[in-house]
Amino acid sequence: MIAVVLNGGKSVRFGTDKCSYILESKPMVEHTIDTLKDLFDEIVLVGKPYRDFYFIKDELCVGPVGGVLMALKRLQRDIFVVGCDMPYIQPAVVNFMREIFERSKVDVVLASLADGLHPLHAFYSTSMIEHLTWSIEYANASFRASFERANVIYLTEESFSHIPNWQKSFINLNTQHDLEVLKVNDDDGPHLEDR
Repeated sequence: MIAVVLNGGKSVRFGTDKCSYILESKPMVEHTIDTLKDLFDEIVLVGKPYRDFYFIKDELCVGPVGGVLMALKRLQRDIFVVGCDMPYIQPAVVNFMREIFERSKVDVVLASLADGLHPLHAFYSTSMIEHLTWSIEYANASFRASFERANVIYLTEESFSHIPNWQKSFINLNTQHDLEVLKVNDDDGPHLEDR
């Protein structure tokens, strides 16, 4: 299976390019890539080129729904998708979701947590091409609208409760404020407070 990292956003809320922002001595996207390369056979970027990684240009330019659709159409493979601003992905969480996805043969496996859906930390089948295309044409490129037409498994906090520190996997750094509230604790690692 292929891991896809979306890095095509304009980083308007962040104020500078999130992908190359130096976090803990290396670019933010490299934290994500370093974790994924131990879990997947191949890593593909969608959006902008970065170093020598294979990338797909987002020709649709309709946001993350378009990025996921471009990856599915170009690769013709099931994929795991994350954003470039998720530096603390937890391998145990990804492997747990992957096991459910491969066993269940559904269109999507994603988390539905207290703060909402997490479509950029999710597994997608090629069968989602139809639903994402429909969403772009008729539903303003909405992930939620595409999921309503698909066979989706939603994982809750309870689903992940057996995995230590599972919450870290879903930390995404959208703004400078997110960086300010990011705390690094020697005992349990990074976490976000007051979100």
